[in-house]
Amino acid sequence: MTSVWLQDAIATEIVLPADVLDGDLRVDVAIVGGGYTGLWTAIELKSREPGLDVAVIERDVCGAGASGANAGFALSIWMAVAALAKRGGEEEAVRLCRASDAAINEIESLASAHGIDAQVDRRGVFWGATCPMQSGHWDRMLETVARYQIRHYRVMDGEEIRAGTGAANYVAGVLDTSSALIHPGHLVRGLRRLAIEKGVRIFEHTAMTELKRGRPPAVVTPRGTVTADKVVLGIYGWSLQVPELRPAIMVICTDAVMTQPMPERIAASGWRDYPGLTDSRIFVEAQRTTADGRVMWTKAGGRLPFGARLDAALVTPHKSVAQMRALLREVYPDLADAPIAGTWSGPIDRSRTGLPLFGRLPTCPDILYGYGYSGAGIVLSRLGSKILASLALDTDDAWSSGPLVRAPDRAYPPEPIRWVGGHMVHAAIARKDRLDHEGRKTGPVTDLLLKFKPPSYKPT
Repeated sequence: MTSVWLQDAIATEIVLPADVLDGDLRVDVAIVGGGYTGLWTAIELKSREPGLDVAVIERDVCGAGASGANAGFALSIWMAVAALAKRGGEEEAVRLCRASDAAINEIESLASAHGIDAQVDRRGVFWGATCPMQSGHWDRMLETVARYQIRHYRVMDGEEIRAGTGAANYVAGVLDTSSALIHPGHLVRGLRRLAIEKGVRIFEHTAMTELKRGRPPAVVTPRGTVTADKVVLGIYGWSLQVPELRPAIMVICTDAVMTQPMPERIAASGWRDYPGLTDSRIFVEAQRTTADGRVMWTKAGGRLPFGARLDAALVTPHKSVAQMRALLREVYPDLADAPIAGTWSGPIDRSRTGLPLFGRLPTCPDILYGYGYSGAGIVLSRLGSKILASLALDTDDAWSSGPLVRAPDRAYPPEPIRWVGGHMVHAAIARKDRLDHEGRKTGPVTDLLLKFKPPSYKPT
């Protein structure tokens, strides 16, 4: 199920062809996955050592997974500063958060320098609450950033929010002026072009059918085997297919809808200053505009895959168009009947801490991984590419030894307990979000189940 983002990008790009692997290949670094993680890592490696022979293996086309299906919120990671500090101390947490600010600037400058139509919008992203019981989740973060003279956030009340966004149901929140919106399809396809221009060999429609954990490791495909000094796995939710990685993540799908262009109606709704909004539900809802005057909105809490069968969970969105329209109607009543350009569902690979994991596969140190972005992968994948490049080159630096470098934990149980228990927790989360908006407290059973919920990239 291809997103409107990716359809737009492929339809308008100058195509640089990619082959299907046919025969065996020997390279310095083989990367599995043609999304942000894989392409950024390939570009980072070639930037550090232009002579490296790097190949990217992608089972579909670059961007066909989570990288081309997300909402395009390029978020700085200050919202996760407390979680980062818990793992590596506050100084290291602040270093990574500052690096995320730099990464957003880097995306903007790279797009400009290389003619990538990423449509970077720096008017900010609003994080708010749609009921009093979910207000104030940002307080601890604001206390931390204030100590470091970080002034990215402005607290707003309901009246200010309605004046700036036209949104009908937000009661409080903060405007994040450091984050941006992008066109995820154009960005990932632009990274593909840049990687090819740097000499990276990209093989699309080439699936990994087996991962050989030898010295050297190898990636087996239907028509050939790629042997490499290092293998990098950048496959997001499809990391469920790797037994060593599966226990550390729970994958849950998010539904998305995009309208046809309607800039005049958006302007009439009062949606002026802040093009991106995201709420404080556990099953988060987000709304945004696009450069060509569309509205795109998402709802987390979709299907749960059984085992590694992620593709089956992505065939159709969990919620119907009518149900998604009802969600938008709560925020922008005058826009909910707009003509729809497309719907799709995308996977979110959630770790137990809400932070991604990078490192060496326990069964083979020459196989590296990066996954578990928990809904904030655009910027974190850029930081992750620096980590993965340092690990692949055996470079001893701050990237290769930071708090995001860690072994996969056994955070989630095996099947069928994972699937059955996941649906019980899923129901508890939906119940919690509903009761919050009714001004009621949850009961002891729901509270117990909520202890097992996979966290987000931001406090809830």
